[in-house]
Amino acid sequence: MSDKKNNKSIFCNHGPTLWQTNQSGLLANNRLAVKDVFAVKGERNSAGNPHWFKTAKPAQNTASSVNKLMTAGCNFIGFTHTDELAYSLEGNNIHYDAAQNPKLKGHACGGSSMGSAAAVAANLADIGLGTDTGGSIRIPASYCGLYGIRPSHNVIEKDGLIPLAPPFDTIGWLTLSAELLSDVGNVLLPQQAINNVDTLVICEPLFELVDPALQAPLGKLLEKTKPYFNHHIDFKLPKSTLLSELADTFRVLQGRAIAKTHRDWLELPDQLSHFAPAIAARFKMALALTEQEEQEALKIQHEWQTIVAKNLNKHSCLFLPTTPTTAPKLGADTSALRMQIITLSAIAGLSGSAQVHLPLADLANDHPYGFSLMMTHGNDKSLLACVKHLAAHFKQDTPT
Repeated sequence: MSDKKNNKSIFCNHGPTLWQTNQSGLLANNRLAVKDVFAVKGERNSAGNPHWFKTAKPAQNTASSVNKLMTAGCNFIGFTHTDELAYSLEGNNIHYDAAQNPKLKGHACGGSSMGSAAAVAANLADIGLGTDTGGSIRIPASYCGLYGIRPSHNVIEKDGLIPLAPPFDTIGWLTLSAELLSDVGNVLLPQQAINNVDTLVICEPLFELVDPALQAPLGKLLEKTKPYFNHHIDFKLPKSTLLSELADTFRVLQGRAIAKTHRDWLELPDQLSHFAPAIAARFKMALALTEQEEQEALKIQHEWQTIVAKNLNKHSCLFLPTTPTTAPKLGADTSALRMQIITLSAIAGLSGSAQVHLPLADLANDHPYGFSLMMTHGNDKSLLACVKHLAAHFKQDTPT
């Protein structure tokens, strides 16, 4: 019996299994787990919702991102479960259950790319392909102890992808190593100059956004990271209130994009009854947002983009926490945590920047944790090269 059949909370029942089109290439024989929002010719997607699956039509073409990975030699082992329509960061689905965190029994994987993260963390896959709109790669990477990248906006073609909020949707991936994370980038990312990243940018107020118990470990990670950069500079915030405005700004802009993309479908009779109450409430909120709210949020987004551009360049990266906590327990009420998470994830989301989570913390309670590095738009390969170098140095410094 295949891993797919033995792990129904991770893998979907539909879709191809052990499908390989090329046995050579940069990613030869790496097992690929794919979030159930990517098109595969002749197959249907559920996007985490049985009603969506029931009404979906078989794809006419395979998503180009999947095609590229297959051409590079990957072995497609299955579609993986996602939170409904990828509109959650919890890693929970009332229809298909929640995948337990393989690195932390009884705790959540995070979402919405929960199945892809769980597959890699459980060593059932080498590469977990997913999406990140508001943190759906970065949050599972932090919770499950994985490397995970949210690329710059629109650097990877999104054809064949079920959208959530197109202005923010990105195609990302999860791995157990920085080397493989970079190799996947060489397949999926366009040609980019790889610049030397010699400057670490530090924003002290970000540390105040995480659980107090994690502030000291983050400080140690920062001190361990600093020697690998020639220069250290402070991120200059023109006003102290800006960080507190990011989450609501992202909520509004994401919600408006969702409404513009899915309004006709969501407003069909009884459509929202097919979703979990929390997800349905989120859709109702998105549908009720106004043009005025969007315009006000766009002003803050533009202000944030200007600040990021002033503080970062092609030779610098920002050190930042990925999540405010480690993985919560399965079934825990995370409604308050959601906006705390979005405050951190919106830093890259609103600026269109590339962000990578590095699972390099060594907490006393053995909970997976780490930090992120972020670079401005179009510097994805420079960031991956930097992460690969830094991870190697961390590994050398770890006592054996």
